[in-house]
Amino acid sequence: MPWQNYHTVWFVMAFGWIALYIVRMGIAPVLGMIMEEFHISHAVAGSLFSTILVSYTIMQVPSGYLGDRFGRRKILILSTFLWFFLSLATVLVQTFAMLVALRFVTGLAHGTYFGNEKPTIVAFTPAEKIGQGQAVSFIGLALGFFLAVFFSGMIADYTHNWRGVFVIFSIPSIITAFLIFKYIKDPERPIRDNRPVDVSHAYGKAVTNRDLWFMYLMGFTVLYAYWLLATWMPSIYQEIGITGITASSLLSAILGLVGIPGLFIMGTLSDIFAKKGYGRKWFVAINAFIWGLLMIGIAYMLEIKASGITISALYFVSGFFAFGVWPPYYALLSELSPKETMGTTFGLANFIGFLSAWVAPYLTGWMKDTTGSFSGGLYVAGFLLIAGVLLILAVRSPVTGGLERGV
Repeated sequence: MPWQNYHTVWFVMAFGWIALYIVRMGIAPVLGMIMEEFHISHAVAGSLFSTILVSYTIMQVPSGYLGDRFGRRKILILSTFLWFFLSLATVLVQTFAMLVALRFVTGLAHGTYFGNEKPTIVAFTPAEKIGQGQAVSFIGLALGFFLAVFFSGMIADYTHNWRGVFVIFSIPSIITAFLIFKYIKDPERPIRDNRPVDVSHAYGKAVTNRDLWFMYLMGFTVLYAYWLLATWMPSIYQEIGITGITASSLLSAILGLVGIPGLFIMGTLSDIFAKKGYGRKWFVAINAFIWGLLMIGIAYMLEIKASGITISALYFVSGFFAFGVWPPYYALLSELSPKETMGTTFGLANFIGFLSAWVAPYLTGWMKDTTGSFSGGLYVAGFLLIAGVLLILAVRSPVTGGLERGV
């Protein structure tokens, strides 16, 4: 197949996710160093990770709305420039309060990306390839997860300095801003009968539609499990005796690598089945159900003090489904969403989903402090994923593989 413009859009947006994720996730492997320097508990360390996710969540609906109104390209360029400077500023942090404040503002900048990136993918991708487009884009997220968690631990272990991680990790952000400036254009505004579309009805649908709300709530359950692993897996490995920061970071980072085939395979299969009229929600449900069982399995293995090999095997397999759930989920969300306000719809979905990030890192850290083990937190995440399966099965899939948007 010859290279198309939408392929360029996919890969630029994917690189943006790499840049975002290494800044976001670079802190996970060095939480132990931060706890030691500032004398804080697991619960407080978990709340530090939640800080960037709280502000990220706050920005979801406003950023999608701004992109709908003023153009996604401008918002994307501005945000990538901003988190470049904020990442550099980490080197100046001298107190825990300063670190919390900086991470909060970084989360605001990060929060403008998702609600404008996802609709950009949809706008330039042929309808029959939406699942693939979302998969390729999120491969950047999975790869960014691996690069951040592995190299953050390696850099910190070698230099004994967690601040320098974020100086190095700022470089891809400025590259992203340039790539968006050069290669990404704003999609055309919706027009009907030579007039701009009245989007008031579309905004109402984004807020009141029952199927969209089942999607929003299902996203909460999936992101809860994801952020538990993303925040605490290096520490979980340390709980079972893998104490070296480089070793625990490498093992934790493999989640992102095994997620790459999960993204592409599930995205492509969902396109094929949607084209045949079967819908995408079954792929979302199957992924979430298997992942839920794996989380419960990891919790049980941790509880009975199983070997690191057994726990790692379950964890690595879970990565396939943890990432594989997203291409069919976002493709289905785009089919259910009004085209005129897709940024707002995606932003609202991510806002509700990321409310889990306000809870999961802190609650899991608190349960660890209370019980001495991460197994309880893993059980909670596993059963939430099973509940999410019931939500997605209640969604009425588009009959023809894509609703007429905005009517």
